[in-house]
Amino acid sequence: MEFHSGLENVDEDGYTQLVFNSRVTTRTCVLSEKGFFSSSCPPNWIMHETSCYLFRTSLDTWNGSKRQCSQLASHLLKIDSSEELEFIEREMSFQPVHSFWIGLSRSQSGSPWLWEDGSTFSSNLFQIRSTATRESSSHNCVWIHMSVVYDQLCNVPSYSICEKQLSL
Repeated sequence: MEFHSGLENVDEDGYTQLVFNSRVTTRTCVLSEKGFFSSSCPPNWIMHETSCYLFRTSLDTWNGSKRQCSQLASHLLKIDSSEELEFIEREMSFQPVHSFWIGLSRSQSGSPWLWEDGSTFSSNLFQIRSTATRESSSHNCVWIHMSVVYDQLCNVPSYSICEKQLSL
């Protein structure tokens, strides 16, 4: 186990990092108020709190994006807290012209919005802005653009955000 004195062991959130080396892989373990967890995000994924995030920059429909995330042992983004929403907004500020699918959809107009895991959407964290018109009212999937969340036709190609839990 490596330990260096000074601030090089402290990440941007003030957590102390310990680096464990083996012949096979290098892992970073982070000590937080919640205890130890392993930073085993795959390459190109971004760690935040206890999840890994991949901002996919290939265009796909909502269902195609869901399938792609599933093939990466993850799911489309589920926003659980204001801290997570702020993190997503910060990361999206680097790609201001793009919209990203998240894991929120409904079976038909008027049905409740559900996350991929089946839990019901609560508007406490954000509102979903409607883009539907009278001619096209079947906007049953959700994407985020900068800090605004919109409903959208599910077959519109867009980028997406995959999320998975850190390995413990």
